[in-house]
Amino acid sequence: MKTLLKLIVAVIVVNASVRAGKAALNYYQFKESAQQAVLFGAGISTDDIRERILERADELGLPVNRDNVTVGRESGRTWADASYSQSVELFPNQKYPVDFSFSVEGYSMVIGR
Repeated sequence: MKTLLKLIVAVIVVNASVRAGKAALNYYQFKESAQQAVLFGAGISTDDIRERILERADELGLPVNRDNVTVGRESGRTWADASYSQSVELFPNQKYPVDFSFSVEGYSMVIGR
C-alpha cells in the first residue's frame, strides 16, 4: 500500500513537471522567435515584425492577444513587448493560470554608404 501511494505521488509530480516544462519551452521558443524578428527585421516595418511575432505565437498554439504585442522603433533600436496568460494543468482536472511576458530589443547600425 505504501509503495502504491509513492507511485501515485511520483506520477502526479512527473505529470506536473512535463506540463509546466512544455509551457516553459513554448514561452522560450516564442521569445527567441520574437528576438530574431526584431534583430533581423531592420529592413521591414514594425507592423510586419508584429505580424511575424503573432504568426509564431499561432504556430506554437499560444493564446496571445493581438493587443498584447507591441513593437516600436526609434533610430537604430527596435523593441517588442509581449504578454499572455496560459492555463497549465498541473494536477489532473485542475488548471492554473500562468502569466508570461517578455521584452526584447535589437540594434541596427548602418555604416557609411
